[in-house]
Amino acid sequence: MTATAADRRRVGSATDGSAAEQSAGTAYAPASGGRRWTIATTPGFSATGYLPAWAEEDPSESGVPLDRLQIRLADINHWTRFDGQTMRVRSPAFGGEGAQLGEAHIFRGSIDCNPYAEDPDPRVPVVNLAIIEDFWINDLDPADLADLAAKLRAQADRLDHEIRPQLIAARADWAEHHAVLPQPAASPSRVLDRGTPRARPSGDSP
Repeated sequence: MTATAADRRRVGSATDGSAAEQSAGTAYAPASGGRRWTIATTPGFSATGYLPAWAEEDPSESGVPLDRLQIRLADINHWTRFDGQTMRVRSPAFGGEGAQLGEAHIFRGSIDCNPYAEDPDPRVPVVNLAIIEDFWINDLDPADLADLAAKLRAQADRLDHEIRPQLIAARADWAEHHAVLPQPAASPSRVLDRGTPRARPSGDSP
């Protein structure tokens, strides 16, 4: 999933050409138009790149020291979030002693693109998916996402068509054959006839 040199071009403008060449490094942007981001340095050199329409933030910045430009480029993250499903789960994350019941979002996530990441996979748009809490599946490409969706559909079908009938049968069998134990009778010594006052021992004040 690595972008090739044919897919991108080096961009930038500066008052000093040698400084631009030195600091541009891996600063690339698509040849096509559209929205742009720009990071301007204090000496006047600017790195610019494509800003996707789906990106929810613009990483543009000005007044960046020249020696910090590469760090700023490495931090660029184009993202958009999507919701998951809300379910009641038991987890220590909800506080209290032991696992507690609470609402949790499952299979929420985001589409991300980090064009200057050290790892080549997230340099193009990928999906990052939170199974639950802080358990993530990262850097899913379209084929990975299709494979995951197929596995989830297969599991959903199994729950609906295999496990659910087994559960219904198990509950019916339990209801038919499980004998409810009788509740123990209260101890006679603990039964107090509230209509008859108990005798007060001699010497007690009224």
